[in-house]
Amino acid sequence: MSLDETFGNASMKLIVGDSERVTCALIGVGYWGSKLKKYIENDGSFDLKYACDSKFDLNKVWDDEAVEAVIVASPIDTHYELVKSALLNGKHVLSEKPLALKAEQCLELKQIAEKKGLALHTEYIYTFSKALQKAKQIVEDGELGDVLGLELSVKHLGRFGRFDVYWLLASHMLSVLDMFCPLSKLDFSFVDLVENETGIIFFDGAVKGQICVSLNYPWKETEVLVYCEKGTLRYNPNVQSTLSVISYSKPKWTVSAKIPKQEQTYAFDEGHNIRLALSSFHDCIVGKENPNIDLAVEITKIIERRTK
Repeated sequence: MSLDETFGNASMKLIVGDSERVTCALIGVGYWGSKLKKYIENDGSFDLKYACDSKFDLNKVWDDEAVEAVIVASPIDTHYELVKSALLNGKHVLSEKPLALKAEQCLELKQIAEKKGLALHTEYIYTFSKALQKAKQIVEDGELGDVLGLELSVKHLGRFGRFDVYWLLASHMLSVLDMFCPLSKLDFSFVDLVENETGIIFFDGAVKGQICVSLNYPWKETEVLVYCEKGTLRYNPNVQSTLSVISYSKPKWTVSAKIPKQEQTYAFDEGHNIRLALSSFHDCIVGKENPNIDLAVEITKIIERRTK
């Protein structure tokens, strides 16, 4: 698969207010890269100097001192080398997930970025969701009591290829899970329903639950359920009310229709989270936010463990 055939993701230094425009390069202009390209081109804070396909000579990017940051939206197995080259040449980087296929590679990239004082951010798109950020706030504020368990799922038909469903989809849901419970506090086990294409990740520890992912689902489903002491939160980006928060008591042996419930719904626009990713990366650049490199390392550790 060439760079311009990839399902990639990344971002660029976003400048706000009266600050100067920033020159950037995009590596990978396929399915996802082309989406990123439009966002960058339509944003007055950026000058997109290079949009690089598989035939582009990347030395032009590395040698160009005007390029301050690089967006990596290339195939998964090219991330490590491209990100490393960008960092070694003094560029801030936002990479499509996963950052690398080996935890030791992620740690090496972290070390290089820290040594050179560069921002290294991975674009886990759901973590920038306003709906999920609201859900996280509700949980942290204790409105529904302690979290008891979670169910997360992302399922659709395709994209079949040399990367399994865990790298393609489970990495997304692991990043969401971390919003509600640090991944380091959990133990994980994998069950393939269809080898490399449909599976379940069970987790146990501070909370319990499961992640269901599939490339064999002829419909489309993305859902996060957070079960709490006093109610349940439901996230679904494919409906108008992207976040539903239902609080209820638990009287014994009472049917659903007779259980007192209160529901609050929120309609967030989930169609432009790429823009939020750009804003997050900007905050990392200017020191308002810490890059999510530790999350990237942890997710790669979990999925890599399955293959050993």
